[in-house]
Amino acid sequence: MSTKTIRVLVAEDDAANAQVARTMLERLGCMVHVAVNGAEAIKLFSEGEYELILMDWQMPVMDGFEATARIRNMPRGRITPIVGTTARMARAECLAAGMDDLMPKPFLTKNLRWELSRWTTWADNVQPGPARQEC
Repeated sequence: MSTKTIRVLVAEDDAANAQVARTMLERLGCMVHVAVNGAEAIKLFSEGEYELILMDWQMPVMDGFEATARIRNMPRGRITPIVGTTARMARAECLAAGMDDLMPKPFLTKNLRWELSRWTTWADNVQPGPARQEC
């Protein structure tokens, strides 16, 4: 079985939340890039390839809804899964904005695993054993 590193873009303006997401995703074997606002998320997305975007929807400079709309207008942006992240349940708003799903905060490893399994080939890369322990 060949493994592929799953590249995840996390758009999150709260430094503590961004660090938690990065740490959890890296423990799950992902390569993570963090954008601190929607404009930076667009820039990073245009410069690299990502299998999944976790998009906070309340950020300064440009919110996650606007960033999602702009990414969706990019050729690769139509097929890249975007999962909204929020402490407030706003599923209908996230879906209407063009996001594929909503994951609540605080970040939990089981939720990140679910989203990775659902939207990427991450599950194909998981090796049995201690590396899969819950964080």
